[in-house]
Amino acid sequence: MIRSALSEQQLRSRAKNAVAKFLFEALVVPKIFFDAHWPSRRSEVDILAVDRAGAGEIHIAQVKARAANLADAICALADIPAHFKYLALFESSSYSPSHESLYAPDGMGRIGIIRVREDRADELHAEFAVRPERFRLDPSYFKQIDKFTGDRPADMELRP
Repeated sequence: MIRSALSEQQLRSRAKNAVAKFLFEALVVPKIFFDAHWPSRRSEVDILAVDRAGAGEIHIAQVKARAANLADAICALADIPAHFKYLALFESSSYSPSHESLYAPDGMGRIGIIRVREDRADELHAEFAVRPERFRLDPSYFKQIDKFTGDRPADMELRP
């Protein structure tokens, strides 16, 4: 497998593509942005997907190539406003987050876990290990996402 010869940054970048493809196929007319500063310039998510051509739910994903500091990654992800949140991990990762750490404090929302695996042909595939549940999101974020999608072209989208 090629994975062992690649740097952590290369692994993360390959995994971002696999996760973006997975979300692109799972959502209805999504717009996908890589390395998006959401909700402000002070924070960055690996993948931001906005469903329904930019007018729907906000999905964010963070990709981890190694199992180090995943508890911190879950805490950071929990603080970012989005309807759906995902942590993507390579299948061989020995980390298994406790289910309690994935839930919002009020119980409304669960972070999804996406497993990224490499097949014999060195192709990456993504699938749910834990399905996400919808988080509460203040409606004011829709104006912010409208501005975001208007100011920046999507990295992946269906074109008419």
